[in-house]
Amino acid sequence: MTADEIASHIQHTNVRPEASRADVERLLAECLEHGFNGAMVNPIWVPLAATALKGSSVRVCTALDFPMGGATTAMVAEQAAEAVRSGAQEIDVMTKVGWLKAGMEEEYRAHLVAVVSAAEGAPVKAMLEAGLLTSDELARAVELAVEARVSYVKNSSGFGGGDATLELVSELRRLVAGRVGVKASGGIRTREDAEALLAAGADLLGSSAGVRIVTGAAGPAPFGAY
Repeated sequence: MTADEIASHIQHTNVRPEASRADVERLLAECLEHGFNGAMVNPIWVPLAATALKGSSVRVCTALDFPMGGATTAMVAEQAAEAVRSGAQEIDVMTKVGWLKAGMEEEYRAHLVAVVSAAEGAPVKAMLEAGLLTSDELARAVELAVEARVSYVKNSSGFGGGDATLELVSELRRLVAGRVGVKASGGIRTREDAEALLAAGADLLGSSAGVRIVTGAAGPAPFGAY
């Protein structure tokens, strides 16, 4: 794959709590320079991103109820609606891992249904935290997310739920069976990582190392390990 082809799958990310306006502006400039698929920022930076990326092909993305997943469904639905009003074009949302493990499948699904509805057509990606799930739980999480009409399942928030692996992405691709997309995140730091995960079945890649991936620049990812 060419660097441009890889960039078209990367959602370049800075969701660090200490990210400053200058950090976010740098991320947005890099998205425009390299033609990344999307810019993933915390909700407070969505209006800035929407202004900076207006008229470009770069998608404005944000993550909700992140990374703990402890807010109520009503809270997260309102956050989704506000994010879209502010200019977000895609929503990544934490799933309720504890509900799934407690057998509260209807609540788990209803939470995602509410967020999808509040997003009013903006694609919603369900962060499954696969590293915290058994194989059976992962299969149920995928089915419930598909039933809720999310647009993508995502292996992890990048914090605490395990990095993307070829085996995991391949399994998610098998489980979704073409019904929704797959986003891989966590630990994607090199071009080789990106190419392998795309070949394994990922449609999108979430990474803070987007520039390093497409340019081969040395050094640590500038925005942390996400």
